[in-house]
Amino acid sequence: MKIVIAPSKTMKPQKVDWSLTPILFEKETNYLHQQLSHYNDEQLCELMKISYKQALKVYDYYHQKQASYPALAFFSGTVFKQLELSLYSQHLAYLENLRILCAYYGILKYNTAISYYRLDMTMKPNHINLYEYWYTPIYQHFENEDFIISLASKEFTDMLHHPHVYFIDFIEIEDQKLKRNAMIIKKARGQMLNQMILKEITTLDELKQLQIDGFIYNEAYNQENTLAFTRVIEKRFK
Repeated sequence: MKIVIAPSKTMKPQKVDWSLTPILFEKETNYLHQQLSHYNDEQLCELMKISYKQALKVYDYYHQKQASYPALAFFSGTVFKQLELSLYSQHLAYLENLRILCAYYGILKYNTAISYYRLDMTMKPNHINLYEYWYTPIYQHFENEDFIISLASKEFTDMLHHPHVYFIDFIEIEDQKLKRNAMIIKKARGQMLNQMILKEITTLDELKQLQIDGFIYNEAYNQENTLAFTRVIEKRFK
């Protein structure tokens, strides 16, 4: 079993006492680094659809030596804000089941040493299709797993080519209508991961017993390779 999550654009390292491990795909990452280092700030604006101020910062990522941090303690998006990293010291062996899918590094373990970067799967540095670029390394990495739990977005789940990937769907039901709120989903993904780590969940049956901020497993809303967690919310009157 492996659990996969997506990275976040925001990064703010937290202090943890974890031993760092090297990146898994050094050759592939170095090649992407080389391609990105050829872009000037204006070209980065166009490639990444970012402001000129942001591009200046990103330019430095690929031209100046950066400090390294453990991956799980580095990202600071909504999913990662739900994680109680200070409680994980007794669960480091379980954390070996976690992978962060990444456009720049391919796959990260919880303690992979990484630095500041910016790259999304939808970007095409030097016309490289990143889904095709990472296809073989990622396929080979997961091919012997019995199943994968995806708490990642579709953008990153689409990197996986495995017969048993279970995507977790969080659905709110209001007045018999199904709603999916992006921010609520991100928060629920982080809370589910946190519970999985602290309870060391290893089976689908154990996963289905979790209650996440009012979301409970609801088989009636499952789709192919999707496990649905739903919660009913009161109708909001205008």
